[in-house]
Amino acid sequence: MVTAVVAALVTAGSLAAVASLRVARSGDKATIEASAPAPSVTPDRECGGGPCDLLTTRSAGGAQVELRADATGANGRVQVNGIVVPTTISELGARLTADSLTCVTANVSACLVGAPLKGGRVAQLLVGRGDGWQSVDKPYFSDAGVIVLDTVTGADAPDVVVVQASPALARVYALDGSAVGCTRKYAAPSQLRGWPQVHVLPADLRPCP
Repeated sequence: MVTAVVAALVTAGSLAAVASLRVARSGDKATIEASAPAPSVTPDRECGGGPCDLLTTRSAGGAQVELRADATGANGRVQVNGIVVPTTISELGARLTADSLTCVTANVSACLVGAPLKGGRVAQLLVGRGDGWQSVDKPYFSDAGVIVLDTVTGADAPDVVVVQASPALARVYALDGSAVGCTRKYAAPSQLRGWPQVHVLPADLRPCP
């Protein structure tokens, strides 16, 4: 079952309008809202009318998370414990590869399905609690091309770190989409700790500009 949770984008302007999607401004963050949440479905052998090939597998929270897509990567699905969830970033034109899936195991585990788009990177968040997994249908976007899961605020659950190109900084969000804080501004995104696998410490956080 899919739960719609507000997920922030760093730069809404970098995404063109797509049929059935709209860009909305909400406070200090922009969100892409789908006309309706994509439902979880039972396993299917097809992706967009073609074979659904296995791209990669990750382990998270005791579950095997599989990313599958057609030959072009334009139509994909995530399969967790026999349940299939469509990849919402495919609707925006993102192409999936074997490097598109990353996961972090914690009391509340999470995975990101990401791909390049419009000169940056877009990512769909999946959250695992107990035996259940939920997909956040509003993706994150980084105009600097970096979105990672990082344990910033505590060990119980990872946070989503979205790097912004101008001004260069990292925005940190909890798994429910709420803003945790931002790093200071840098001359370039590459100056962030651990670039491109950016690592943010609690002491780095301050109110977002």
